[in-house]
Amino acid sequence: RAGIGSAVDGLAAVGDARRLADTALRACPADGGTVLLDEHLPAALVVSSPALGAALADRVLGPLDRLDAADRDVLIETLTAWFDADGSAPRAGARLYCHRNTVLNRLRRFEQLTGRCLTRPSDATEVSLALTARRLLPD
Repeated sequence: RAGIGSAVDGLAAVGDARRLADTALRACPADGGTVLLDEHLPAALVVSSPALGAALADRVLGPLDRLDAADRDVLIETLTAWFDADGSAPRAGARLYCHRNTVLNRLRRFEQLTGRCLTRPSDATEVSLALTARRLLPD
Protein backbone atom coordinates (compact mmCIF):
# COMPACT_ATOMS: atom_id res chain seq x y z
CA ARG A 1 0.00 0.00 0.00
CA ALA A 2 1.17 3.50 -0.78
CA GLY A 3 -0.27 6.95 -0.21
CA ILE A 4 0.99 9.89 -2.23
CA GLY A 5 0.21 13.42 -1.13
CA SER A 6 0.41 16.65 -3.06
CA ALA A 7 3.67 18.33 -4.05
CA VAL A 8 4.68 21.22 -1.80
CA ASP A 9 6.99 24.20 -2.10
CA GLY A 10 9.78 24.59 0.44
CA LEU A 11 10.85 22.83 3.60
CA ALA A 12 8.28 24.62 5.73
CA ALA A 13 5.52 22.61 4.05
CA VAL A 14 7.15 19.18 4.40
CA GLY A 15 5.20 18.41 7.58
CA ASP A 16 1.93 19.19 5.82
CA ALA A 17 2.98 17.03 2.88
CA ARG A 18 3.68 14.14 5.25
CA ARG A 19 0.24 14.48 6.88
CA LEU A 20 -1.41 14.53 3.46
CA ALA A 21 0.53 11.43 2.37
CA ASP A 22 -0.56 9.69 5.59
CA THR A 23 -4.16 10.63 4.81
CA ALA A 24 -3.78 9.19 1.31
CA LEU A 25 -2.41 5.98 2.84
CA ARG A 26 -5.46 5.71 5.14
CA ALA A 27 -7.65 6.09 2.03
CA CYS A 28 -5.92 3.10 0.43
CA PRO A 29 -8.04 -0.08 0.37
CA ALA A 30 -6.98 -2.84 2.74
CA ASP A 31 -6.17 -5.15 -0.18
CA GLY A 32 -3.44 -2.77 -1.31
CA GLY A 33 -2.74 -0.38 -4.12
CA THR A 34 -1.58 3.18 -4.47
CA VAL A 35 -3.70 6.22 -3.70
CA LEU A 36 -2.88 9.64 -5.12
CA LEU A 37 -4.51 12.08 -2.72
CA ASP A 38 -5.56 14.50 -5.45
CA GLU A 39 -7.54 11.72 -7.15
CA HIS A 40 -9.26 10.48 -3.97
CA LEU A 41 -10.26 13.60 -2.07
CA PRO A 42 -13.73 12.35 -1.00
CA ALA A 43 -12.16 9.23 0.51
CA ALA A 44 -9.53 11.42 2.17
CA LEU A 45 -12.29 13.51 3.75
CA VAL A 46 -13.87 10.37 5.19
CA VAL A 47 -10.67 8.96 6.69
CA SER A 48 -9.59 12.39 7.99
CA SER A 49 -12.47 12.29 10.44
CA PRO A 50 -13.26 8.65 11.18
CA ALA A 51 -15.88 9.47 13.81
CA LEU A 52 -17.81 11.67 11.38
CA GLY A 53 -17.41 9.13 8.58
CA ALA A 54 -18.74 6.34 10.80
CA ALA A 55 -21.64 8.53 11.95
CA LEU A 56 -22.53 9.33 8.34
CA ALA A 57 -22.37 5.65 7.36
CA ASP A 58 -24.59 4.68 10.29
CA ARG A 59 -27.12 7.40 9.55
CA VAL A 60 -27.30 6.79 5.80
CA LEU A 61 -26.80 3.02 5.60
CA GLY A 62 -28.10 2.06 9.04
CA PRO A 63 -31.55 1.03 7.77
CA LEU A 64 -29.86 -1.65 5.65
CA ASP A 65 -28.43 -3.24 8.79
CA ARG A 66 -31.95 -4.44 9.66
CA LEU A 67 -31.92 -6.66 6.56
CA ASP A 68 -30.36 -10.09 6.52
CA ALA A 69 -26.72 -10.00 5.49
CA ALA A 70 -27.30 -11.36 1.97
CA ASP A 71 -29.95 -8.73 1.13
CA ARG A 72 -27.85 -5.93 2.62
CA ASP A 73 -24.77 -7.03 0.69
CA VAL A 74 -26.70 -7.13 -2.61
CA LEU A 75 -27.94 -3.57 -2.10
CA ILE A 76 -24.47 -2.31 -1.10
CA GLU A 77 -22.88 -4.07 -4.08
CA THR A 78 -25.52 -2.60 -6.41
CA LEU A 79 -25.08 0.92 -5.06
CA THR A 80 -21.31 0.64 -5.38
CA ALA A 81 -21.55 -0.62 -8.96
CA TRP A 82 -24.04 2.14 -9.84
CA PHE A 83 -21.76 4.87 -8.47
CA ASP A 84 -18.73 3.26 -10.16
CA ALA A 85 -20.72 3.33 -13.42
CA ASP A 86 -21.43 7.06 -12.98
CA GLY A 87 -25.11 6.43 -12.32
CA SER A 88 -25.67 4.23 -15.36
CA ALA A 89 -28.01 1.32 -14.62
CA PRO A 90 -27.08 -0.56 -17.83
CA ARG A 91 -23.34 -0.33 -17.06
CA ALA A 92 -23.91 -1.27 -13.41
CA GLY A 93 -25.98 -4.24 -14.59
CA ALA A 94 -23.17 -5.36 -16.87
CA ARG A 95 -20.74 -5.24 -13.94
CA LEU A 96 -23.17 -7.21 -11.78
CA TYR A 97 -24.26 -9.62 -14.54
CA CYS A 98 -27.90 -8.60 -14.22
CA HIS A 99 -30.45 -6.62 -16.21
CA ARG A 100 -30.64 -2.83 -15.86
CA ASN A 101 -34.19 -3.19 -14.49
CA THR A 102 -32.83 -5.36 -11.68
CA VAL A 103 -30.39 -2.57 -10.83
CA LEU A 104 -33.18 0.02 -10.92
CA ASN A 105 -35.40 -2.14 -8.69
CA ARG A 106 -32.60 -2.54 -6.15
CA LEU A 107 -31.90 1.20 -6.17
CA ARG A 108 -35.60 1.90 -5.67
CA ARG A 109 -35.64 -0.54 -2.75
CA PHE A 110 -32.67 1.26 -1.21
CA GLU A 111 -34.51 4.57 -1.56
CA GLN A 112 -37.62 3.13 0.08
CA LEU A 113 -35.64 1.68 3.00
CA THR A 114 -33.57 4.80 3.65
CA GLY A 115 -35.76 7.67 2.52
CA ARG A 116 -32.91 8.85 0.27
CA CYS A 117 -33.39 9.91 -3.33
CA LEU A 118 -30.41 9.02 -5.50
CA THR A 119 -31.35 11.64 -8.10
CA ARG A 120 -31.05 14.38 -5.46
CA PRO A 121 -27.38 15.49 -5.52
CA SER A 122 -27.10 16.00 -1.75
CA ASP A 123 -28.50 12.53 -1.04
CA ALA A 124 -26.28 10.91 -3.68
CA THR A 125 -23.23 12.65 -2.17
CA GLU A 126 -24.07 11.41 1.32
CA VAL A 127 -24.68 7.86 0.07
CA SER A 128 -21.40 7.84 -1.84
CA LEU A 129 -19.45 9.10 1.19
CA ALA A 130 -21.24 6.61 3.46
CA LEU A 131 -20.29 3.73 1.16
CA THR A 132 -16.69 4.97 1.21
CA ALA A 133 -16.75 5.10 5.00
CA ARG A 134 -18.10 1.55 5.25
CA ARG A 135 -15.38 0.36 2.88
CA LEU A 136 -12.40 2.16 4.44
CA LEU A 137 -13.11 2.58 8.15
CA PRO A 138 -12.68 -0.25 10.64
CA ASP A 139 -15.86 -1.67 12.15
